[in-house]
Amino acid sequence: MKNIIFWLRFSVFNFLLVAVLGVLMRYKIAYSLPIVDQKHVQEAHSHFAFYGWITQIIYVLIIRYLHGILSEQQLKKYHTLLVVNAISAFVMIPSFIYNGYYWLSIAASTAALLTSFVFFFFLLMDLKGKQDLAKPWFIGGLFFAVISSVGVFGLSYMMSSGNMTQNLYLSSTYYYLHFQYNGFFIFSCIGFLFHSLKEIGAEITEKDNKMIFWLMFVGCVIGFGLSVLWIKMPLWIFIAIILGTIAQTVGAVKLYLVVKKNWPKLVLNFSALQRFVLMYVGFAFFAKIVLQLGSTIPALSQFAFGFRNVVIAYLHLILLMCVSAFLINQILATNVFKITKPVTTGLKLLLLGIFLNEAVLGLMGIFSIKYISIPYTPQILLAVSLLMLVSLGMMLVNLKKKV
Repeated sequence: MKNIIFWLRFSVFNFLLVAVLGVLMRYKIAYSLPIVDQKHVQEAHSHFAFYGWITQIIYVLIIRYLHGILSEQQLKKYHTLLVVNAISAFVMIPSFIYNGYYWLSIAASTAALLTSFVFFFFLLMDLKGKQDLAKPWFIGGLFFAVISSVGVFGLSYMMSSGNMTQNLYLSSTYYYLHFQYNGFFIFSCIGFLFHSLKEIGAEITEKDNKMIFWLMFVGCVIGFGLSVLWIKMPLWIFIAIILGTIAQTVGAVKLYLVVKKNWPKLVLNFSALQRFVLMYVGFAFFAKIVLQLGSTIPALSQFAFGFRNVVIAYLHLILLMCVSAFLINQILATNVFKITKPVTTGLKLLLLGIFLNEAVLGLMGIFSIKYISIPYTPQILLAVSLLMLVSLGMMLVNLKKKV
């Protein structure tokens, strides 16, 4: 358990580093910083956000979940994987900043990716024959982490062979991103939510759990098509994509109904701030589902992929407002740290920063339809990034173990 406390705090520190890289990028956009290559910092930022922050904390929380199921001896191999993933993620920062994609950054990314393969295999073996609400979500999430690698290997092959086309490059990139954030990240978070609900005595039937899981799973597999609607495709494939999107929407509604039904138990067991974060994340998830449905309309889809600001706003909606806000709340919900005033203030400021970030990016996306630029957006986004950095620093410094 002592190890888990270290890894939880370490994960918050990693989130802080993601914010530092974000501030660096935003500073370079607002002001001049010739010593820094923006594209290289962006690659370091995105890779470390995925592996150093989100993947790392998902592993830590899954290991904590396994504490009640496996022996300390069986858990040792998972702790080894945490170390391998952390080292790989930390190599990514200087290597990407130094020279973007080259042998060292590619080796670090590959090591982190292969770690997810091993984690998936271990979890599959260790949970064999065991029945639990969260199990399919963790297995499903890691399955998507594994299949997302096809996109990375596709990109690596194109880069090494020099045989690269714009459509294949974009398809491979979106394939990786889709199965990471709509698959691995979202499914893991739903697993943690269901486990938390089970721990407070919430009523979720096996039938409901299976139905929500399979609707979301099929929706996620077919939903990749939403990322490549700009490619010419037969009508039947387009219809399948729409049906997959509807399946995921029905799954999301059923998930909402489960939480709503158990809300009285949540009121008794979760603090007011924890419940607020759950509603905040729920709003972001609802926005994601609505945007997915909207993107099946060709004109809206062309708009979404035609404007970089819209893509960035959508990615931040999922990665920050939905996944990161939920995971930081899960860290505090482990009940191993003192929830002091500076910690809750830090969390509130972080939620404000994430919301403002999304609002500004969203407005930039909407105004870009008419090619209108909002004045001082680089400076505003830099200030918002600094707010998130300060709030995370406040939380990290005040995360003290309960005696």
